[in-house]
Amino acid sequence: MMTRKPARVILLKDARQKLNPPPAPRWRPFAALYRMRRIVVYASLGVLVVIHFDKLPYSYLVVPASNKLIDYAITGAVAPRPEPIEGHFITCAGSTRTNCVVDGDTFWYRAVKYRISDINTPEIGRPACDRERQLGLEAQVALLDTLNGGGLIMERRERRDVDQYGGKLRVVLQDGRSVGENLIARGLAHRWEGHKLDWCG
Repeated sequence: MMTRKPARVILLKDARQKLNPPPAPRWRPFAALYRMRRIVVYASLGVLVVIHFDKLPYSYLVVPASNKLIDYAITGAVAPRPEPIEGHFITCAGSTRTNCVVDGDTFWYRAVKYRISDINTPEIGRPACDRERQLGLEAQVALLDTLNGGGLIMERRERRDVDQYGGKLRVVLQDGRSVGENLIARGLAHRWEGHKLDWCG
């Protein structure tokens, strides 16, 4: 059999609650972050991915395959802004490099390294055969003559600003035409499509 509390006891309890109200709940930021931990983790991973592909001077999407280098980076995502090229160029020699040509697709301009992004030319430093080295030297001379010819601009057309070796990726144009296309027409370069071709066959 249940017994009811006297009305006086209920009134006293209500009076105590009015005189001593319970404290307001405290805001605990760390507890709130813990409850949102999955959202925080995914958002942090997303920020790291954006920083990685937009800021780092290379991409982990460049992977070796036998003696080739396959680049799966996204291109064509940047609006080109012309940059003029002015000055006299020489062949690179020694550690001090201002305006000089390394090979058919790499040069230094105002002490900054540039890589012509729409072509690949034969290697000079580590050629696979004598023919590749000879073609590489011819491509080097051809690029040197072109850079000293005047009327040149550079445009960034790659999503990445620099390649894995620290060279700024640019397309070089002379009178509106790609310098790389001229080298391709002369058999001294091939169009860059994500991997190197064999120059010794």
